[in-house]
Amino acid sequence: MVTFVFTDIEGSTRLFHQLAGTYVNLLDRHRELLRLAWEGHRGYEVSTEGDSFFIAFERAEDAILACSEAQQRLASEPWAQDVQVRVRIGVHTGLASPRRGQYVALAVHQAARISAAAHGGQVLVSQDTADVLGATEGSQLRRLGRFRLRDFDEPQNLYQLVGAGLGDSFPAVRAVPADGHNIVHRPTASVGREDLVTAVADRVEAGGLVTLLGPGGVGKTRVAEDVGVRLASGWRDGVWLVNLAGVSDEGFVAPAVADAVGAPTKPGRERWDDVIDQLREQQAVIVLDNCEHLLDACRQHIMSLQAECPGVAVLATSREPIRVPDEILWHVDPLDVPAAGGVGAGGVLSSAAGRLFGERGAAARPGFEVNEDNAGVVGEICRRLDGLPLSIELAAALVAVESPAEILAGLEDRFRILRSRDPSPTDRHGSVEDLLSWSYESLSDDERMAFRRLSVFSSGFSIETAAAAIGRPDLDAREVAPLVWSLVDRSLVETDLTAETTRYRLLETMRSYGRGLFDEDESIAEVASRLSAYFLERLGPWLPAGRSWAGEVAVELDNLRGLILLLPPDRQEAAQQIACTLGRYHNDARHTFLDGIEELTHYVDSLPDPSATRVSLLTTLAYLHLRTGAVETARWLVDDADALREKEGVPEWDEVAVDRARGEIARRSGDLDGAVAVARSALERPLTDRSRSRMYNLLGTTLGAQGDLESAREAFEKELELYRVLGNDGYIGTALANLAEVALRLGDFEAAARHQLACFEHSVVQGSVTVLAFSMIVAARLSGHREDWTTAVELHAKGERLLAETGLVLYEDDRRHSDELLARAGAELGAAGFEQASATGREMSMADALELTRSRLVPTAP
Repeated sequence: MVTFVFTDIEGSTRLFHQLAGTYVNLLDRHRELLRLAWEGHRGYEVSTEGDSFFIAFERAEDAILACSEAQQRLASEPWAQDVQVRVRIGVHTGLASPRRGQYVALAVHQAARISAAAHGGQVLVSQDTADVLGATEGSQLRRLGRFRLRDFDEPQNLYQLVGAGLGDSFPAVRAVPADGHNIVHRPTASVGREDLVTAVADRVEAGGLVTLLGPGGVGKTRVAEDVGVRLASGWRDGVWLVNLAGVSDEGFVAPAVADAVGAPTKPGRERWDDVIDQLREQQAVIVLDNCEHLLDACRQHIMSLQAECPGVAVLATSREPIRVPDEILWHVDPLDVPAAGGVGAGGVLSSAAGRLFGERGAAARPGFEVNEDNAGVVGEICRRLDGLPLSIELAAALVAVESPAEILAGLEDRFRILRSRDPSPTDRHGSVEDLLSWSYESLSDDERMAFRRLSVFSSGFSIETAAAAIGRPDLDAREVAPLVWSLVDRSLVETDLTAETTRYRLLETMRSYGRGLFDEDESIAEVASRLSAYFLERLGPWLPAGRSWAGEVAVELDNLRGLILLLPPDRQEAAQQIACTLGRYHNDARHTFLDGIEELTHYVDSLPDPSATRVSLLTTLAYLHLRTGAVETARWLVDDADALREKEGVPEWDEVAVDRARGEIARRSGDLDGAVAVARSALERPLTDRSRSRMYNLLGTTLGAQGDLESAREAFEKELELYRVLGNDGYIGTALANLAEVALRLGDFEAAARHQLACFEHSVVQGSVTVLAFSMIVAARLSGHREDWTTAVELHAKGERLLAETGLVLYEDDRRHSDELLARAGAELGAAGFEQASATGREMSMADALELTRSRLVPTAP
């Protein structure tokens, strides 16, 4: 039993012509290097002819070590004239009989066939050698698949020698695959792509082109491979994968395709002509993988195939369209990720991203599983990695050495940890950063600039906001649009199709990479400052909190929050102004008081610089606390704001910040005279319309609590008039509700219904849950007036539940009127009837509750 090794130099004829007289020297040096390897591992040189060797080894382990050393020596040699000497090597083990210094054996011919199937720099090993091979330090075998080789009766498994110092990325083996394709078997199964593979396979047709599009790491290659394997049995001449990742010049696309399909070389001809001759009568699928950096050549060759080879179909992967007529574009999306919030292990594993992490984690550390203890962390990892398969696989591999919680914490520096520990991937897939660098380097200077600056966005953006971030005076929105579209074509920017208008976004991984590209010449703080100025001009806290303002803030929430973190220390007041915008959004537009308290408390702590805007920030937080009844917390916040006002003043746009909060504290504390005094004192000063409306609101609610209802109505009418002048849609509904409340207490039920119906219709449009809840309570009180006690209790229960969800606490006088209504209803319905109506109301759907409210307001309206 002998292990045979055959070698020869790839492209030796080309080297001979290139080097002329020095080729002999190169050939001699090549022989010296290889002989050192053979002799160092007990190899016997059977023969040498031209640029080839025939070596025999007693032990397969010695043969493998010798071949590894031989390739390392060749790779590290400083060859003259910067040439590369690439030697293909084949290794096979079989029975042989020595005869006069030679061997007589079929295995000799078989070893030569294996060598002929290899590429320069590659070592191919037969199954027979793999079967007898023991441990070899620093080297391992990677299975490439089953191939049909001359001199072998059955298809043979071939392996590639991999390890330190050995090449890794090679074209397909120069042999016919036994399974009708040359796609290398993957040791792991695809996850979450079954339906996609089936759908794409159905669209691959002779004469056509299907292009799989998507960002780097989304799994285009894997999908293409799975489609190819699926199709192989149905195409007479097979499926041929052409990996273009390592092809750096468009002139080498044709040779790569020729090598993949096994097109024989004919002297004096273009290599592409060899491909056409090979495929002209065939029925085959050509898979062109990684076309994005070779688009012109790929386009030209695909169109040539379509014209000359009608039985050939092309499946391509690229980060941008190839732009061939009738090209079918198929976007490969990231895997679906677990929903946010405690979904548990079942919820995580119901997503493709969660299953992929679980399977790859178990492969890295036997026994690992997604369970109830780690499900929340695993789900967050999958979401943070945008469902990108490559990123998830790299993260899951860390399970071997880190807990999921440690992996999640490490994602703050994701490009450091998301690096492959496996020596097998190609260089650009060795880490997420390498992969993105590959894409980034292919961009034009303007595209790179745009990509960097767009990474400042934390969520989606429009063309107009993109132009603001890019901030080039020579580029308006119309000229920015093609830059954004180009980045979309290159799969670096996503189109957000869920929005009502076209918006764009970067996946978090792309965003993190883009932010890392800023340097001293162009800081991220500069872009953030420019973008914050743009947003403040449109959404500053000094603007009316109308419907359009609230809608735009809602769309840009994550971007606004992200800018606060990116602004430099010398722009902290701008960050405080953005925080005030978010506070007004919670308080004035959405009435999400509890969420507002949590968010603004963070900003009060993290943005401590003394400024006039901080006065407004403190009082805005205080007012949110007052909405929930936390009077004492509000009091110390306002004390801090008042002390700061003495030094910094107040913003012109929030001149009654402290006064309004002081009056509300008095109102909530039962000091009604004090609250009226604060309001009247402020109204005696020259104030802006916005400030006057706020003080009339305080005055009206307090006078109403004192029982001076006519004066309260007068104050509310002035409040409503000012809001209409200001166009402050957010508070028009509130003013109408105040007028309805006063009319109700005055016994003017028709006016109460009229005002509340106008408030109700306004609030439905605004989406103001709090004001709608008040409408339900007023409708309940009107129902009580008509002695419809069941409806009164149902509507009041629903309104109270909605208010409780926002955290709002009623004024004491409002609470008293509600208690009186409910006490009367309880007496009329009895305990059981009252409880039944309350339960029905609490569980009533929002749609039913709104319809019932409207029905109780409309009949009494004029």
